[in-house]
Parts: sequence; C-alpha cells; structure tokens
Amino acid sequence: LKANPETRDIPVIFMTALSDTEDKITGFEVGAVDYVTKPIKINEVLARVKVHIQLRQLTKTLKKQNSLLQEEIKQRIIAEAKLKEALQDLQVAQKEIIAQEKLAYLGTLTSGIAHELCNPLNFVQNFAQLSSELLDEFMEDLTLETNKIESEKFENFTEIFNELKHNADGIYQHSKRAERIIRMMVKHTRLDSSKLQFSNLNNILTESLQFAGHSLWEKQDFPIKIHTNYDESIGEIFVSSSDIIQAFMNMFDNSYCALKTKLEQQESSNQDFTPTLSVQTCNLGEKVEIRIYDNGIGINSKIRDKIFDPFLTTKPPGEGIGLGLSLTYEIIVGQHHGSIQVKTKLGEYSEFIIEIPATKNISEEN
Repeated sequence: LKANPETRDIPVIFMTALSDTEDKITGFEVGAVDYVTKPIKINEVLARVKVHIQLRQLTKTLKKQNSLLQEEIKQRIIAEAKLKEALQDLQVAQKEIIAQEKLAYLGTLTSGIAHELCNPLNFVQNFAQLSSELLDEFMEDLTLETNKIESEKFENFTEIFNELKHNADGIYQHSKRAERIIRMMVKHTRLDSSKLQFSNLNNILTESLQFAGHSLWEKQDFPIKIHTNYDESIGEIFVSSSDIIQAFMNMFDNSYCALKTKLEQQESSNQDFTPTLSVQTCNLGEKVEIRIYDNGIGINSKIRDKIFDPFLTTKPPGEGIGLGLSLTYEIIVGQHHGSIQVKTKLGEYSEFIIEIPATKNISEEN
C-alpha cells in the first residue's frame, strides 16, 4: 500500500496477537498508523477507524486550505507588483504633466513678454544701424576735410569716431542676439500638430546630422567621428518634420558642446581622445526608439533631473540661454507624445533614449 502513490495515504491499522513493544515499533516503522491486539474488540476498532477517518478528512481540508492560501499569496504578490508598476507609471505621468504645465505657463508668459519687447527692440536695431551708417558718412566727409583740420584734432575725431562706431555695432549685434532669444522663447508657444505628416525617420536623422555638421563641427573644423545604425524596418512615422529636426539639432548641439569641452580638457593634459557621436534607431513595434550617444563630459548628477528645465545651461555666458533641451522635451513629449530618458556618467558619456509612438497610433490620436 505504501509503495503505491494511489494508496499510500490510506491509514493502516495492524490487528495482531503480537503485543510486545518491539513488535508494535516494527509495525509503525513499516507504515502503520495504529495497532490493535487480539482478542479484538469491535467497538474499539470502530472508534479507532472513525478517528483516523476524521484525521484524514481534516488533513485533506488543511491541504486544500493551504493550497488556496498559497494561491492567494501568489495573487497578492502579482497584484502588489502590478500596483507598484502602476504607481511608478503614475509618478512618471505626474512629472510629465507638471513639466508640460510649466512649459505651458512659460509659453503664455513669454508670448506676452516677447510681444512687448519686439517693438522697442526693433527701434534699437534700426537706430543702431542708422547711427553706424551716419558715422560712416560723417567719417567720409571728415576725411575730405583733412587738410582744413589740425592733425591732433583729426586724430581725436578719429578716436571718438571709432569708439562711437564700435558702440553702435555692439548695440546692433546684442539686439540681434536678444531677438534670437525672443524667437526661441516664442517657439515654445507655437508647437502644435498642424504640420504633422508622414516622414521617414532615418532620413530625418540623416538630414539633422547634415545640418548639425554644416553649422557646428564642420564650421569650426572640429574632428568628430559619426556612427549611425538605422533600423530600415521603421519606415515613415507621422511627425512634424521641421520641429522634430529642430529637436534632434538641439540634442546634437548639446553633444557637440560636451565633446568640444572634453577635447579641450584632454588636449591640455596631453591625452588621446576621439570625439564620437552615435545615432541609432530601433523598431519596437508600437514605438520607435532613437538613441543619441556621445563620449563627452557627461552630465553632473546635481543637474541631471533639471536638464529639460527652461533657461538651465552649462555653456559659457553668451553661448547659450538654456532653451534647447527644454524645447526638445516639448517637441518630443508634448507635441509627439513620446518620452526621453537620459543615461550618463560624468566624465565619460551621455546617452539620450527617445521613444515616439509608431505611425498608426500617432495618426489615429491626431
């Protein structure tokens, strides 16, 4: 009975004339649960059988309850894991909503400020340019009268002229820079889905790299190694080409500055360094993924969570106003319903991982 899996749980009661303790021990060792010696008393046997049947039923009930309890624990663990995941997704969504609300408020604010600044700024530019032209005309007339003016006075006039000319040109250049800043700020308020169209993602990235090359590293004769690995199965996605190119350009500009800074550091310490920028795409089914990697100086952990905030910049004064990555975030997350993650190690690398919904989902949503 005990050797057969189907019968090994049946209780066995020995009925025997052997009543020594050693005989009873032997019976228990071979699998008996009880021991009845002869002469047999029926009432005693029935009582013992009844007890063992009850024990068997209780054991089965306990096993069943234990099995149910284990299943309940398993389901609770699964539910807790799902709840934890849902909470994490909720926290991410809350952060994105807060960021979008900040940018929306910024857009409203800057739109009003830009409108108020544009007119006086145009006057500053026009009068600075006009003053510069008048100074040129005055100098031409003054040069014709050189013979009538004492040499010392002429030198004084020339010195004053050069200073006024320098100041007028400086006013004009700085007003133009202020105009560019205002235009960049206003661009935050004008992002929408009205220009969405089917475009090839890989071609967009290629075009963005070409633009970045012409305006950044090629213009500065900067040695940079470009790696591209495009997933040809992606094809076309439904995006605003001009805005998405602007987003990628901003990220390439960020990589360029990180690579340039690191190259200057390595050259000053006589260390070999090859500035490298890698761009990779991958078809994730419902989404497309873009990875932009550079082996530049990386991002300080103190500002890592703030790099998409407006007006945050690590560039030297006059080289940036801190709206590039902020605008990129608004284009990718706000306009195209995507996401951006950042992996970085200070002094070694930065990698931006961008995900944008696939063509079908974006086109249906819009």
